[in-house]
Amino acid sequence: MVTLLDTVLFSTYFILLFLSIFWLLVLFAPQEEKKKRTHQEPFFSTIVPAYNEEKSIRGTLQSLVDLEYPPEKMEIIVVNDGSTDQTKEIVEQFIQQHPQRKIILLNQKNKGKASAMNNGLSIVKGRFFACLDADSFVSSNALQVMLPLFEDDENVAAVCPMIKVKKPQSVLEKVQWYEYIINMFHRFLNAKLNCLHVTPGPFSVYRTEIVKKIGNFDEQTITEDLEIAVRLQKNNYNILHTFDAIVETVAPVTWKALFRQRVRWYKGATDNTFRYKDLVFNKKYGDFGMIRMPTIILSGIIAIVLGTTLLHSLGKTIIGKLIYYRSINFDFLTLIMNYRPDIDLLTLPFAKLFIAATLMAISFFIMVYSHKVIKEKITNYGRTFLSLFTYLLIYGFFLTAVWVYIGFMVISGKRNFWH
Repeated sequence: MVTLLDTVLFSTYFILLFLSIFWLLVLFAPQEEKKKRTHQEPFFSTIVPAYNEEKSIRGTLQSLVDLEYPPEKMEIIVVNDGSTDQTKEIVEQFIQQHPQRKIILLNQKNKGKASAMNNGLSIVKGRFFACLDADSFVSSNALQVMLPLFEDDENVAAVCPMIKVKKPQSVLEKVQWYEYIINMFHRFLNAKLNCLHVTPGPFSVYRTEIVKKIGNFDEQTITEDLEIAVRLQKNNYNILHTFDAIVETVAPVTWKALFRQRVRWYKGATDNTFRYKDLVFNKKYGDFGMIRMPTIILSGIIAIVLGTTLLHSLGKTIIGKLIYYRSINFDFLTLIMNYRPDIDLLTLPFAKLFIAATLMAISFFIMVYSHKVIKEKITNYGRTFLSLFTYLLIYGFFLTAVWVYIGFMVISGKRNFWH
């Protein structure tokens, strides 16, 4: 007898299998050879929005100063978003130590990252500009790699780099290393179809004219980097991605901080999917409308379905065992002494076992191939079996909890938080 739970499980599996096959076809589809681009050095601006970043902002600014780019063609605009720590003083000291560089400090009341970006954008001189979060550090070759990608097509509005976790030490940081590698692989696939839906804060580079043309950054959303990317897609601009420019970012070091960050990210994605619902399943926007937009929320729904299904099965099994043990007065000794293996192959749930095996095989392939594409060794930074085990078998439940909480926020009307 097929239960409602089985129907939901098989439906979810079918969707996952369909998407897996689709992205495999994208992965192995032939790709145009990269053209050799001429090298130009237009004036370039970087906006660094900063809120209580005293621990990392000096390193962030130093990475910008170390960029392989003519200093006279660069400006750095730091927007202090009402910090209550020593961020302002550290930036002022850094400016004094680098009098030959054009570094501007703007101070404002705490209004959020989007407001800080717009404040900086109001004075930028660069034909192109980047956003660099004050806890991230850009590789010195980034501009040499990223700016030429704009030259062949005036419709290219943004170029995104590869993002990695900076020197992960704890198990949680190593778990996020795996997550970022997998995410970069997904971005690699989405970029092949011009389906990128977010331009991350760690050094996404924009064409200044286009961003100003579409109205700058939205100050009402909690994920301005996602909202502006979707708005660029809606206006039929292109977003590219490169693995040749690397930005390292500091990862949350506690589960609580990670939970808050992921809730903000995914709740912002949910809000903006509803906001731009006219793009969902809209053929006018090609693969972005037909594949990318629907799966932004669908991924959360699938996580909830699979997580709750597994918990339901485990809970049902545990309760059944407890009832049985109680009926024999928890006489485990007698149970062990009289134990006889009784395995009936005909009663095994082969369909569910096949689903589990298929999903595990897909996960293993993605894990291995992601590292191949990103050109990283799985053993880098001393990552251990514990961190891999945590990522593969525990982190999924964590993300399920994140999506369940987001569902609660949507239903209850709970307000978003910004940090």
